[in-house]
Amino acid sequence: MINLIPPLAKKSLLIEYWVRVATVWLMLISVALLCSAAIMWPAFVLIDGQVSVYETSAAEAMEKTADYKNVSKDLVLSSQQAKIIVDERNIDLFSEYIDLIESLQTSSISVSQITLSREGVGIAPIRIVGIASDRQALASFRDRLLEQEIVKSVDLPISSLASDKDAHFSITVVIAKPESV
Repeated sequence: MINLIPPLAKKSLLIEYWVRVATVWLMLISVALLCSAAIMWPAFVLIDGQVSVYETSAAEAMEKTADYKNVSKDLVLSSQQAKIIVDERNIDLFSEYIDLIESLQTSSISVSQITLSREGVGIAPIRIVGIASDRQALASFRDRLLEQEIVKSVDLPISSLASDKDAHFSITVVIAKPESV
């Protein structure tokens, strides 16, 4: 029977046949793709939700880590400041030495200048400048300084004892280290 169809119609029938076959296959493939997409959709939604939760959790962890680093830096700084405060509390005050010198001063000794400075954790030698009414008053002032426990030595230059009256003096007082007192 196929022989009864003219060749031009046969060619057109063959083209129509292959178009229908291709259309059916394309429809079958698209239905299969739609079914697989419908099956995979819940898994995609679940994974996307978990990824967003993990991203949020990771962002919070990064913020906490940054906060912990800031707190750690602040804690180190506070610890250093506390150490400085404790160390400063153990250092002798200049006012104690000034009060000591002024308490040893009498009416015959007039102190005009006291020079104090720090040497590490201790006190550098103290320089006392003033006027003594006579040599005896200056010598007794030096002796009163030497009697103090914290005074290690007193250097009174001989030139300070050259004048009989109104002797200008410059005394250097060496303070004993706190461990040796």
